[in-house]
Amino acid sequence: MPEQSWVTAAGTIMDAGALMTAAVDLPPDPAAQLCLRAGYTALRRIADFFYYDYDRDPLWPDVPICIMREEFDSACEALEAAGLPLRQDREAAWAAFAGWRVNYDEVLLFLADITEAPWAPWSSDRGRTDRSERRIRLLRRRRR
Repeated sequence: MPEQSWVTAAGTIMDAGALMTAAVDLPPDPAAQLCLRAGYTALRRIADFFYYDYDRDPLWPDVPICIMREEFDSACEALEAAGLPLRQDREAAWAAFAGWRVNYDEVLLFLADITEAPWAPWSSDRGRTDRSERRIRLLRRRRR
C-alpha cells in the first residue's frame, strides 16, 4: 500500500521504545533496549548497503537529533494523559531519549528519503530539505 512504509514503521517502533525506556517510570525492559539496539543496527546495515556515510559513533549532544525538545515534551504529555507514570526528572529523560535516537536519527532520515516514504511524524516528515546532498553523498560513495 502506498501509504505504508517499513522505514516509518521501524522509526515508530524505535521511537516508542526510546520513549518508554527514557521517559516512563517503570523498571528497565531489556526487550525494549534490545529492540532499539537491533533496530538501529539493522538500519545501519541497510545504509551500509547503499554506501551511505554516517557517523558510526554519534554522541548526543555533540551530534544533534532532528527531534526538538518541545516535541519530546509533547509526547511525554500524551503518555502522561494516557495514564503512564513518567520519570520526575524530565531533563534526564530527554537526555536518555536523545542518547538512543542519535544512534538511528540520521540513517532513518536517509532511508525515509531514498525510499520516498510516505509522511509520518518524526521520520519522513523532516530531513527532505537536504535530499540532494544526501543523494550526492550516496552517489560519490558508490563510485569509489
